[in-house]
Amino acid sequence: MMRDWLDLARESVLNPRIGAARLLALSLPEAVAPLMLALLAVLNGIVYGLILSSVVALSPVLLALFSGAIIWLSAWLLSVVGQRLGGQGQWPELLRAVLWLQMLRLVAQVVLVLLSVLLPPLAGFAGMAAGVWGLYMMVCFVTEAHGFATRWKAVAALAAVFVLTLVFATLVVAVIGEPALVAA
Repeated sequence: MMRDWLDLARESVLNPRIGAARLLALSLPEAVAPLMLALLAVLNGIVYGLILSSVVALSPVLLALFSGAIIWLSAWLLSVVGQRLGGQGQWPELLRAVLWLQMLRLVAQVVLVLLSVLLPPLAGFAGMAAGVWGLYMMVCFVTEAHGFATRWKAVAALAAVFVLTLVFATLVVAVIGEPALVAA
């Protein structure tokens, strides 16, 4: 079972379109997505809490809540915007794709942190490469989830979702206020 997930991770990285098709074809229980969302939100809160603790004292709990909200919102917006562009993807498929890519991104983030300790000059280049490749993977996954004939519609959907998510995040920070982000 673990071998299958590692194979899917490898395929998702090396051939994102085929990895997306395999992921979306999996028959998973309905409880997997909410549990995975909660797990990734907590792990993101921990990882970013540790990474950012030397720069700013942020609450890992607030980071986890914010991370979970952004993941959920991004998947929902990708389904709505993609459908407006003629896509066929539904929210559960887009949530599954976003969660999977988020998990792979979290693994890459941990590897990059370790790389920055072991080989600092290489970490910056590896981080840029991982960011660009992660974006390409996301385009492939959105293209596959919506059944788009071209990746350009996925790029348009991702651009719109990026702007909408940025607006949401800005509104949340404006409503909560920056002092609420500081750990007590």
